Amino acid sequence: MKRSGRIVGLTLLIVMLATMFSFGAETFRITNTEPKNGAENTTKDNMCVKVFFNKPVGNDRSKAANKDAFRITNESGKEFPTRIIYSSKNSKYALIIIDTTKVAQTGKGAIQDNTKYTCTISGDFRANDGEKLGKDTKITFKTMNQKVYTIGYTVMMFLMFGGMMVFSTTQMKKKDEEKKDEELIHEKTFNPYKEAKKTGKSVEQVLKEHDAELEKARKKEAKKNRRRGISPEDTEDRRHGNAYRVSRPRPIREAGSTFRTGRKAQYEAKAAEEAAKRAELKATNYGKNPKAKKK
Repeated sequence: MKRSGRIVGLTLLIVMLATMFSFGAETFRITNTEPKNGAENTTKDNMCVKVFFNKPVGNDRSKAANKDAFRITNESGKEFPTRIIYSSKNSKYALIIIDTTKVAQTGKGAIQDNTKYTCTISGDFRANDGEKLGKDTKITFKTMNQKVYTIGYTVMMFLMFGGMMVFSTTQMKKKDEEKKDEELIHEKTFNPYKEAKKTGKSVEQVLKEHDAELEKARKKEAKKNRRRGISPEDTEDRRHGNAYRVSRPRPIREAGSTFRTGRKAQYEAKAAEEAAKRAELKATNYGKNPKAKKK
């Protein structure tokens, strides 16, 4: 009885340990792919699929076992020649790429735009320790519609340049209007009779239209000056000529100030010193060649 209990206990211990190790061991699987399954607008140039695993791959034994464990096909099931590249820096990464040396670059046999392709990784794909994936994995992706992309890019460029042209034209028109309004406001004389004769309108109509344009221009100027922080009084002074230009800067003593900077005295002393030097040089004929004596 005692011996039987020991056997039962040992059996239970072995079962528990086996269960623990079976739960602790991680099964071989794919952790990520680029592009992902269902991706769109992928490039057709150098088509490839990056595959990331949770276990190392790419030793000599797994390379030999995995050489035919993947393929890339199009919508109609046509298979393209592929090869796999393993990374020496990341042992859990592999690159499945179409062999462009064996694929036509143009025509029906080439990689097409706006077409679905499927990369299938077999369930027999092995890790370095010999474990298999267990089931097939498919990554489906769709290539970019290059024609639509090109048209969209062209339209975008057209809109951008068109917007720039419209903006430039609007700014030029705005400046012309501002210049015209300024000339209208500051116009000293207006001959309604001459304008009436030129346009064929009556003098009263010409005056009415001129007053309306003048009022509109003044409102625009007032609005612009408010944005710039210019008061109506300053605007009125400038319009009626109450702002003057001076012919020269005036010294503060002319306004009654007694402050002296001393710059004038310094300038006069320096000028006197230079004049004395010039007089001395002139008296000694310094720098002049003596005239040759006549024989």
